[in-house]
Amino acid sequence: MLLFGVWWGYSLSRQNRSGVLSASAPELSSYSSDEFVGSAACLQCHREVAAAYETSGHAHTFHLTAELDLARQLAGVEFADPRRRRNLRYHFDREGLAVSLPAVFGEEQFPLTYALGSGTHAVSFLTLLPHREGGTVGLEHRATHYNQLHGLGLTVGHPDRSEPVEEVEHFGRVLDGKKLTDCLGCHTTRFAIEDHQLTGLIPHVGCERCHGPGRDHIAAKRAGLEGPDISSAHRWPTALDELRACGECHRLPESLKPSELVRSSRILPRFQPAGLMQSRCFLESEGALRCTTCHDPHAKVSSDAAYYESICLNCHRSQSAPDCPQSRSDCINCHMPKVAFEGVAAFHDHWIRVRNDEDPAPVPSEPSPALP
Repeated sequence: MLLFGVWWGYSLSRQNRSGVLSASAPELSSYSSDEFVGSAACLQCHREVAAAYETSGHAHTFHLTAELDLARQLAGVEFADPRRRRNLRYHFDREGLAVSLPAVFGEEQFPLTYALGSGTHAVSFLTLLPHREGGTVGLEHRATHYNQLHGLGLTVGHPDRSEPVEEVEHFGRVLDGKKLTDCLGCHTTRFAIEDHQLTGLIPHVGCERCHGPGRDHIAAKRAGLEGPDISSAHRWPTALDELRACGECHRLPESLKPSELVRSSRILPRFQPAGLMQSRCFLESEGALRCTTCHDPHAKVSSDAAYYESICLNCHRSQSAPDCPQSRSDCINCHMPKVAFEGVAAFHDHWIRVRNDEDPAPVPSEPSPALP
């Protein structure tokens, strides 16, 4: 696999630089690497959770492309960049996925080392690069594999300009500093970047990403002792605590622009905690409504609308909340419809509300089955 020397000397005159980056969730940063044991150690005891977890998106958020079937399937595929009007060509060997741009660089290949995303909606590719003055940057590849497209599309958020400023930008967008660590931190449990490589890596959103390091807990249980409490109820006693934990990756209101926190926003459905926190259902629930009211983070997200509607009706059939005057079913399609995102995915709008003409048009969907 051939590499251009200039890529390994990327200039960052306008950006922050650092030689060693370590991250994950902020509350995990104070722990040492030897306090983490990996999800496999946890799942030796929590077998029922293990079976469900393996089906979840959280269990499949970070891969080496050398070990990913999707990367292997992209070998020989060409992607026509709709803005630059050039074709990217994909290659696969034992080192993983690579891409070439024949019209500019001939047969030379640029490596795509890591794959981020469960594939439920998308899988994006990332490579770590040195720059001329030391430190590491990430290169987020220009094309992403979208489930809705059944193929490659332009990665959301990449610049519109037709020609890149630096040669490396022919292949993607440069991420450095906090942008890079946030990207990796939301797809892994733990990592550090040293000498342009990931070290101490625990891939995917594993047990310890949410519950904290497991070493002392496991040691205590094996000794017949109580050990530290790492339950969700202990770590996030209120609904707001839990929403803020999920929102570290799924986004919180303060991480969005004011223009993105309005009814007409087409980006807000992409960020579920931020949307839910605008809802009367959340604001008036007195701490009863939280992410895990509807979603088990250890399991595959359900697509059964009737299941979610039964949760709605647990509250809205009570004396404190009258039944909907329009229907006793189809709550989700009416109040949390799917909204198209950049033409490459669709997400349920978690700002639960009576919708009007100001709101983004929903993606057409079939009515859900009536509930008893």
